[in-house]
Amino acid sequence: MAHRRHDLWLLIRLAAQNVGRRRLRAIFLSAAVMLGVGIAFASFVAGWALRDGMTTSFSRMGADLVVVPRATLVNITSSLLTVQPTDETLPADLAQRIAAIPGVGQVAPQRIVPALVQGNAANLIAFDPARDLSVLTWLVERQPGPVEGLIAGGGLAARLGESVSVCGMPMRIYGRLGKTGVGPFDDSYFLSFGALADMVSFCRTADARGAPRPTAKPPDKPQDEPPVAGMSHAEANVCSPDLALDRVSAFLLQLSPGAKADEVKFALARIPDVKIVESNTVITSSRQALSTLLIGIAAFTAFQLIALLILVSLLFSAIVQERYREVGLLRAMGAKPNQVMTIILTEAAIITGLGGLAGLGFGAAMLLMFARSLGFYFGLLGVPFSWPPLAVLQISAVLAISFSAILGLVGAFLPAWRARRMTPYALIQAEGR
Repeated sequence: MAHRRHDLWLLIRLAAQNVGRRRLRAIFLSAAVMLGVGIAFASFVAGWALRDGMTTSFSRMGADLVVVPRATLVNITSSLLTVQPTDETLPADLAQRIAAIPGVGQVAPQRIVPALVQGNAANLIAFDPARDLSVLTWLVERQPGPVEGLIAGGGLAARLGESVSVCGMPMRIYGRLGKTGVGPFDDSYFLSFGALADMVSFCRTADARGAPRPTAKPPDKPQDEPPVAGMSHAEANVCSPDLALDRVSAFLLQLSPGAKADEVKFALARIPDVKIVESNTVITSSRQALSTLLIGIAAFTAFQLIALLILVSLLFSAIVQERYREVGLLRAMGAKPNQVMTIILTEAAIITGLGGLAGLGFGAAMLLMFARSLGFYFGLLGVPFSWPPLAVLQISAVLAISFSAILGLVGAFLPAWRARRMTPYALIQAEGR
């Protein structure tokens, strides 16, 4: 075993000496690998960061389509598609029928219910966190753990973690949303459907015990002024005995990649007593094209690495042919074919491995320049540039160096295999031909 280790170390030393013999050629080859690996590493990290930023930015645009009762008003803005407060509702089980329509990728139900929060009239918007399209993406502050309690809109002066009274039931502020510029969205409180059911159960239990129900009229407002636009005092109470939990105010839809909005709208139009509202078509098309764009970038990087592999293979083919006489002499002196092949492959791995290490530094420098220039510009456009997690950076760095070494092994394998199969006499005579 010790003898084998000594032989292996000797072969590595010979390969390292061969690298030093033609330094200029080794430097140029390492530089080519450095450029390829560095650009690939920088493209991966920058693509990861921009993908997350663009996904977050596009997800904040809300739904592509909204299905609401026919009499409901919908607020269409350049940044968000939201539903105006309404008494009209649809059956919740309609979501299954909508989700079965070809081209519908995700269905997110919402329910708007008027209530009293800290004695003031406000809208509660119930949503399903597992299927949400337009609420959790706007979270700027949140407590750890799953969604519990209330989420305050960006226009409300609520502090994270404080307890507020919602129709007599204490609830904590779980998170806060950023300002969207859409009044009904910024001035509302959000909670899960489960929390809404608990609140309704609490109110009805309090009614059964004879507890006083909270009045819907704030003390500082006139009697004839509705607490919420479009709703009466009697309706501005989540404790209403007529409130049905199996109804929703709207279904927010996100289309599948490649789906056509007109075809989906035509299928939805067959549902009676509903209205379909479409968001900005440019936003929808951009969201659907995002995955295609990222696939194109990955394909471009793959072709670049394939071209680099061909370059390495051609260079080492010339290097091995140049050393046929030396290889033949080594074979004639007793070197085994596998030992000769090990020397050639080790030399290739050293050159490309050093190039990969330098490429890692080159890629990191490119990323820093990108973050300070284009990353800053994208941030101004609302597309945040956030670095991938540390574990992802570490794994990608190790993979970049390992891939560069493997690139040399694969590129030099065919020339080394050809030299391995030749006889010592043919190797010595080949250089003269």
